[in-house]
Amino acid sequence: MSIPEVFFRETIDVNRFSNAVSNKLVENYIQVITNATEELKKIDIRQQTAGAGVVIAPQTRKRLRAIIAQSKAGMDKWSKGATKQMIKEIEGLAEVQVGFIENELKKVVRSGQVPINSVAVSQRYATSFVKTDPTQINIFTSKQFTEDDFIKFGAGKFELTARQGAMMTLPNGETVEKAFRGIATRNQALLARNIRAGVFSGESTQQIARRLAGRVDFNFVGNARQTALAGGDAIKLASHQIQTIVRTSVNQVQNQASQSVYAANSKVSPRYEYVATLDSRTSPICQRLDGQKFEYNRGPTPPQHFNCRSTTVPVVDFNKLQKKYPNLEKPPATALDTRPSITGRVPQGTQYGDWLLDADRTLQVKTLGSEGKVRIFKKLAKKEGSGHAALRKMIRNDGTEVPLEKLQELYGKAAVAAQAVETIPAVVAKTPTSITSPTMTTEGVDNWLANNKLGDIQTFLEDSLDSVEKLGGLTATNVKKMRTFMKKGKIVNQFNMQNEKTASLEKLGERFLKGKNLKAFAASNDTVVKRFDFINNKLEAKKISANTRDWQELWNGKGTMRVGSHKDLFKDCIESLNRGGSIINQPISFKRKVDNYLFRNATGGTHGYTIFNSAMVHTRLKTNARKIGNIAARNIRASVKETLETNFKFSNFKGTRYERYRQGVEQGIREVWSNSAPLDGDMDWFVTFVHEMGHQIHYQSGAASLGQQFRKLGGMTYPTEYSRKNALEQFTESFVQYVFNPEGLQERAPRLYKWVDETLEQSLKNL
Repeated sequence: MSIPEVFFRETIDVNRFSNAVSNKLVENYIQVITNATEELKKIDIRQQTAGAGVVIAPQTRKRLRAIIAQSKAGMDKWSKGATKQMIKEIEGLAEVQVGFIENELKKVVRSGQVPINSVAVSQRYATSFVKTDPTQINIFTSKQFTEDDFIKFGAGKFELTARQGAMMTLPNGETVEKAFRGIATRNQALLARNIRAGVFSGESTQQIARRLAGRVDFNFVGNARQTALAGGDAIKLASHQIQTIVRTSVNQVQNQASQSVYAANSKVSPRYEYVATLDSRTSPICQRLDGQKFEYNRGPTPPQHFNCRSTTVPVVDFNKLQKKYPNLEKPPATALDTRPSITGRVPQGTQYGDWLLDADRTLQVKTLGSEGKVRIFKKLAKKEGSGHAALRKMIRNDGTEVPLEKLQELYGKAAVAAQAVETIPAVVAKTPTSITSPTMTTEGVDNWLANNKLGDIQTFLEDSLDSVEKLGGLTATNVKKMRTFMKKGKIVNQFNMQNEKTASLEKLGERFLKGKNLKAFAASNDTVVKRFDFINNKLEAKKISANTRDWQELWNGKGTMRVGSHKDLFKDCIESLNRGGSIINQPISFKRKVDNYLFRNATGGTHGYTIFNSAMVHTRLKTNARKIGNIAARNIRASVKETLETNFKFSNFKGTRYERYRQGVEQGIREVWSNSAPLDGDMDWFVTFVHEMGHQIHYQSGAASLGQQFRKLGGMTYPTEYSRKNALEQFTESFVQYVFNPEGLQERAPRLYKWVDETLEQSLKNL
């Protein structure tokens, strides 16, 4: 069974909850410190030297002792208040979590035939969790029963008991109450020690107060992390500790409450799955446990350490349930279900090691700790057949990491391989066996490729296209059609780096207009001239529908966008090249047109562009851009699918733009701006590339707008907010869905799918 998306979202919500609680407790703690330091600042210490000692006025001594005593009382009061607050918060969290899991299990089975047992939360559970030392209770009677146990012993109800709460402690064995008392005691002693030492070393009270409180005062506004960074000796460490205690405790309660409901419904869910966070901060033990499934009471549960962010989800045995409940509907299996990661969404079946194997090298080094371990990791992944199998060999059962020296001893010295790597590129540049359409690069792209050992740009693009084609189904069919168009249309793909300044025409000419690039450029120009003739003929014969007003205005002459001038420009380019001449030797006005229309980089906020009557596509790359592999391709598909589903819900809102927006706000739905917007910079370049290729396809067909075409098919008409701009963007945003999410587009917007599909077919015929 795939994991419902709501389980991942709920974990994020719980994390926000823990941050809110810790911020409140830190704020109250700071109040105690600032009260003491503000009183300290009011004291003017008069010191008199008498021999080797320092004499302080008796009245001053009395005021200092009073401040220390008041701070101790304030710390004690804070500790008790923090304990009471945590009991209150834990009580509410446990009830909410139990209710949430029960409701989601009911949704999963989707049938009233399968009873879902409810779990009550004992009134003493939260108090016991926060305050009770488990060594003071009878361990044997604290067992968490499964559904079979309750049936066997005739128990009346399922309950999250005080005894179960008592069995949970912080990873160091302390209760939450004891941990708060420890913070209060240590920091009260720290404050007293700093005051005494500062006074007798000759510091002013202003200096002592600044060292204790740092930049934090009564007017300071910030979260626990910001407070820790701004705080002094009495605040910095304590803020971190408070946040850690709260976050760990919340994780404990979230998972214990969830586990209690799973166990009470063990006939529905006989096992649970351990789910870690897919980023570089995840601990080795959680990396190893990610994706593993265990029976209740027989496997590890989070938290495995302080600040643990892992969780558990139920594994529902539908095959077994259907034997008892034949009418139970099993959810259809789908490869589109995803889970979040720091690099974007990935398929749910992706375990931590497999995700890491597909990540960029920088993230791999950050996670594993060294280049040597990365090399061992990749070697093991190749041998074991998966990244996660490799990772499990690098992490022991207890969660400790195998040292690099031991890994080299077990799996071969990496040092020899490292020497070889220095002499040859990590990725050997190769020419693809089949080139879809030629590529051109700026100097910035060439440097980026070389510095990151990524090979050549042609392979970079072709491999990315191959990965998307490997997704299979309609996606594979539609990608093949797009590649056929690129090849027949002689489309030239230019890449430049983010924030790279536009070079002079002379430099661009030297780079682009020679050798293979010159030939490709001339061929693309020839295609464009033929396209002009085709469109003009259709216009004269009035074979373009009347609903293409915005397009015709551009084509026939709006502002500087006139077909005649552009056609002449391309013809002049071709003639000059055919004569063996150079564009560089042309008049400055002509060169400026070539520069602006053909070789201008995609800069600023522009991710890519294509001049509407050229055969060149320009795509901007960020420094973290990566080649699209198999997992990245699935990740893009999932993101594009999610965008359409979100905007499908938004499309049901009626009225003006503002009215639709307000309806969305009320229901927590916001129209996604574009298909590339939710993606990180490492992958969004490819969606931009496909978007711009959609423009080329649209232009080649004559660029008819949707209008009232295919209205009988129904469905939504705007896949993204950006698609509302004009018919051109409406087509390209639909085209992205056509490539990455064709089945979803057919279901949610059949008229858009028909429009895009027929336009692509027409474009291929026109070439």
